Amino acid sequence: MDLDEAIRQRRSIRKYKADVPIPREDIETIIQAGCWAPSSTNIQPWRFIVVEDRKTIDRMAKAVYDKFQALSKEALRKGEKRVAAFFRFLRSYTSFFTDAPLVIVACTKPYENPVLKMPMATVIEKANKFQHMDVNIKPLVIDTVQKSVAMAVQNMLLKAHSMGYGSCVMDGPIAIEGRLREMLNIEDDLELVMVIPLGVPESTDVEAPERMPVVEVIRYHQP
Repeated sequence: MDLDEAIRQRRSIRKYKADVPIPREDIETIIQAGCWAPSSTNIQPWRFIVVEDRKTIDRMAKAVYDKFQALSKEALRKGEKRVAAFFRFLRSYTSFFTDAPLVIVACTKPYENPVLKMPMATVIEKANKFQHMDVNIKPLVIDTVQKSVAMAVQNMLLKAHSMGYGSCVMDGPIAIEGRLREMLNIEDDLELVMVIPLGVPESTDVEAPERMPVVEVIRYHQP
């Protein structure tokens, strides 16, 4: 599939054919595409937890639904009707993946600075002593790992689409990170970033949302 075609045709898919599994060869091909994403100093901080078990996926989705259901009821008890409505919206918006035959949890792994040979948490601690110099290094050494994972996931979304699979990027399930860690036995040193359900789309007739014209999102700097 042509790259431009893949970019323009890819859609966020929220309904899947639950009875059509994804072969492991295809799973690894999709993740391999993610591994070709750029990362700072080639640290490749991404780690991917693949969940194929139907019962586990159901439990994950139910746990997310139940959490926002409970929050909605609590908000109502406190008279916060609009907040309660927001939580009710999140119940379904964050748990629709229950029918997906596959869910990938994208994580980051802490890394050691290749120049200083020390953990990045230590680098931050030491760098904070120089905050008076009006320099913010957090995006360079902490946020950069999540940015790297996001770039890897975009590669995966496009590759999955080119292979006939539908996908959707979710961060809502991270709201119950503790439960997900428990269910999936996720290592303590991994930070959860995104949840990506994958599967054969129930329908490919998904209308493209309108995109802003380039002239509205670009500005050429005039010195």
